[in-house]
Amino acid sequence: MAPKRKRAPTLSGPPSTLEITAQPSSRDASGEDAEDPILQEVTEAKRRGSESRSTKRSRSNGAVNGSSEDVEGGEEETKEFAPDVEDRLEHGESGEKGTMKMDDPPRAGLVDPVGYHTNPPPEGRPVRVYADGVFDLFHLGHMRQLQQAKTAFPNTYLIVGVTGDKETHRRKGLTVLSAKERAESVRHCKWVDEVIEDCPWIIADAPEFMEKHMIDYVAHDDIPYGADEGDDIYAPIKKAGKFLVTQRTEGVSTTGIITKIVRDYDQYINRQLKRGTSRQELNVSWLKKNELDIKRALSEVRDNIRTNWSSTGQELGRELKNFWQNSRPGSPARAPSISGASAKSPSALAHLPHLEIPRSPGAQGQPSNDFAAGYSLGLVGGVRAWMTRSRRSLNSSRPHSPDSEAESSGNRSPDLEPRGRQGQRERGHQNSEQDEVERQLVEEMDVQR
Repeated sequence: MAPKRKRAPTLSGPPSTLEITAQPSSRDASGEDAEDPILQEVTEAKRRGSESRSTKRSRSNGAVNGSSEDVEGGEEETKEFAPDVEDRLEHGESGEKGTMKMDDPPRAGLVDPVGYHTNPPPEGRPVRVYADGVFDLFHLGHMRQLQQAKTAFPNTYLIVGVTGDKETHRRKGLTVLSAKERAESVRHCKWVDEVIEDCPWIIADAPEFMEKHMIDYVAHDDIPYGADEGDDIYAPIKKAGKFLVTQRTEGVSTTGIITKIVRDYDQYINRQLKRGTSRQELNVSWLKKNELDIKRALSEVRDNIRTNWSSTGQELGRELKNFWQNSRPGSPARAPSISGASAKSPSALAHLPHLEIPRSPGAQGQPSNDFAAGYSLGLVGGVRAWMTRSRRSLNSSRPHSPDSEAESSGNRSPDLEPRGRQGQRERGHQNSEQDEVERQLVEEMDVQR
């Protein structure tokens, strides 16, 4: 009996992590060697895996360098973007790239405080600079001030003091952020090395505080900072030569930020209401909330009209055309035959230069439209109605005289009768003139037809 063939080892991992060893295979006792199919499959899988890894590495390297190299052909492939993508990458999403960076502020201590002199820095150790403040709504002006203090000397250790809530509320009033929030905001500034909580409001009155923290300079702007204790609480520091002058960032301050919010109060209230904040949280009355809702609705309608002005104009034009066509049957003028109506009369169009009136069909083959005829007939009726109203208003506004009362009662005086007949003749003359005007207008329209 022939011995049993040994089972091939089971593959427990990927081909790349296995140690493949070629073993001779024995098909029969003749001693002929043949390739083992399992070994061939494993070897082929290993080769394909190594090639794919090499291709991925080359592509990743090419992506970093802006190009990729083909493993087989050695050709470079450049990454191409659409024009709009290239424009966004170069100029930003809205074209503002390159305009959102400010110049670095100058170093602190470049100038001496007015009327005083600044001592030279110590040598052989880090210069310890101190800056104090409320730092409410920690903003760009605070950061740039601390940057100036930190870069004042090549080796600077910056200490920042943050005042507590009790002292701040007593001296300056309500703050937006609490003392804990203000101190934590300062800690996250990269220019700060150390934060001292609940620092003294007037450092000049705390010499032991300066000795404890070994403060060499106090950094602040040179504008006198007044308090109940004096017009400038930093005057003793300036006199001792330990004052570093920093420059303020114009237009950026906590007071300025609060002023902008109060100035645009309605807009910020609308913003918060849109974001789901309740009126109770905003301390807004019911009437104020409804007023803002109405204003917001009107603003949205106005914006929609501006956005859809072209489509709205087209719809309005169609509505006006339908209105004119439906209003002709109710015209007070007699309904003429409008098949041959024309609007070429200079007298009819002299007062209508702003209207683009369509022409009737003629020798030139112009499009047919009865708008001109209807409008002209309506004009005649309007003139007639206006003359009638004017005559009635004139008669009603004329004061009643005793003569007219006498005529109405039948007790007319003989000497007043000629005057009454003369007035009747004058009124008849006016009526005949009005009738003549109407007759000329109607005849002109008949001639046009």
